[in-house]
Amino acid sequence: MRRELATLKADVEDEMAKIGRLAENFASIEPRLDDPPEKVPFYDRAAIGYYLHGFYNGCENIFVNIARFFENDLDRENWPADVLRRMRLEIPGFRPAVIEADLYGMLEDLRRFRHVYRRTYDFELDWEKERAVAKRLQPAARLLREQVAAFLAKLDDLETNSSG
Repeated sequence: MRRELATLKADVEDEMAKIGRLAENFASIEPRLDDPPEKVPFYDRAAIGYYLHGFYNGCENIFVNIARFFENDLDRENWPADVLRRMRLEIPGFRPAVIEADLYGMLEDLRRFRHVYRRTYDFELDWEKERAVAKRLQPAARLLREQVAAFLAKLDDLETNSSG
């Protein structure tokens, strides 16, 4: 179990590094969120949508790895919502919660946006809705960093307590 847990932690840390890099890059376009809608060209809107899409994909990669490691059972019909929902649940004696309710709400907005983004053209997106979700990316990235670090520390504690 020790090697498998180390592999999970390495996978999570690798995704977190990529998400961190994405959040840093997003900062260069983030000022566009405060521009009047008529001043934000469609290619910037598309780029912002792409960042939001990529950020949530990274989060989902982490959550799927954790779910597979611990539960290995996701609802086949609605697995994207199911995996996110499960990450806020503690499974006593088995797995601590990964995220808290505040981050869950932000990520749920990002998940819904990604669903729309994948199924529409960039020029059909509602800019006000996209902007509202985009303003949550940096706060979500900070909370994700904090809460995933706390989750990994709890895994260390669980491993220490179970092997001792």
